[in-house]
Amino acid sequence: MQIKIAPSILDCDLTQLRQSVAEVEEAGAELLHVDVADGHFVPNIMSGPRLTAAVKQVATVPVDVHLMITDPAEYAPAFIRAGADIVLFHVEAVDDAPELVRFLQGQGVQAGVVVKPDTPASAVEPVAGLADCLMAMTVQPGFSGQSFMESGCAKIPQLRQMFGSDIDIYVDGGIGPETAPVAVRYGANVLAASSAVFNADVPPGEAIARLRETALEALGEGKSPA
Repeated sequence: MQIKIAPSILDCDLTQLRQSVAEVEEAGAELLHVDVADGHFVPNIMSGPRLTAAVKQVATVPVDVHLMITDPAEYAPAFIRAGADIVLFHVEAVDDAPELVRFLQGQGVQAGVVVKPDTPASAVEPVAGLADCLMAMTVQPGFSGQSFMESGCAKIPQLRQMFGSDIDIYVDGGIGPETAPVAVRYGANVLAASSAVFNADVPPGEAIARLRETALEALGEGKSPA
């Protein structure tokens, strides 16, 4: 299982966006993650298509957007025009998830489906075989810096069984060196992290390396003892 790191630009220094993106890409980040909130689906407002476009302009890796919004079908096209490569939406926000997955794929982007910590795996069963990726929230969506909820990982083995071993399954929320091993043991392979990268006690590049190392060690793929 390939471990991928998706730093969320939520906590980076936006006045130094190009430098921040370059630093995490140089450290091996496979994706860049843009969190979007509308103040309605979640109690916060953040990001939008213009920020997505700015990230895309300086990025060399794929850019995903996590739409924590009430009407993702209405607003997804603006993020696609801004350059998003992957659009993730909440299953709780739509009536027909398969329809939105097909729409997004028809627009030339990958479609991901997100579930809140308390939402059962069965909620995304209708998109089995359709969605390009999944995300299991390990905090209640809306704010960076929350404490990791291991209960949000409990559905991941069922998602793996339902969707297969090849699909990317993100975890998002409270992901850091202590919690990344927990998440990957449940079967997640994409670690979306914001404060653990940009507010860490080491530079972002070192924080990326530390996240990857702890995750790989949890899978028995880390450094061999000296």
